Amino acid sequence: MVRYYLGTKDDLKLGDLVEPDLSPEIGHVYVTSTLDGASWQGELAPGDGPGRIYEVEPTGRLDEAADAAAPQYPVATKWFRTQDPLRVTGECTNSKGRPRRLYHGTKADLKVGDLIEPGYAPNFGEKDRVTKYVYLTGTVDASIWGAELALADGPGRVYVVEPTGPIMDDPNLTDQKFRGNPTKSYRSQESLRVIGEHTDWDGNCPMR
Repeated sequence: MVRYYLGTKDDLKLGDLVEPDLSPEIGHVYVTSTLDGASWQGELAPGDGPGRIYEVEPTGRLDEAADAAAPQYPVATKWFRTQDPLRVTGECTNSKGRPRRLYHGTKADLKVGDLIEPGYAPNFGEKDRVTKYVYLTGTVDASIWGAELALADGPGRVYVVEPTGPIMDDPNLTDQKFRGNPTKSYRSQESLRVIGEHTDWDGNCPMR
């Protein structure tokens, strides 16, 4: 069963209907089958506040949309469009716009219950420095880059993690490389606990 997601800055609740913009300039409402695409869509949506991701179901016909329909979203995703309302069936982010599932990409071989802690050599950059933070992301796409670019031997691994303390937007990406935080990139001075491994992913780089 295909799940569809809508990124927006609107504060919606279960059962709400999202009406398409039927103006000549737009004419549809766009949804995607990937959370990463919806993350970009939410951050780039007009309005104030955090980007939110909702799971939606179409009430009418849903057509595939060409990639060119949403060229501002630089992630590999599949887009759909409809002229009928969408019904909200759930939310994938909390009230702060943060995803309910978080990931960490690395080449370390970890198991459920392990802690990923600051104070060690980093995955990137100068290896003789000690990290003050651990990094995590709400999108699989961003975590894959972390897994593949980590300075270590072995295959890249993507783990599902939960923070043991507060997390904040990663300032190295937020508003510096991208407006808002479309990659849902965060950092923390507290440990991350591994709660699972995400294995269903394809590499970004030519070689892994």
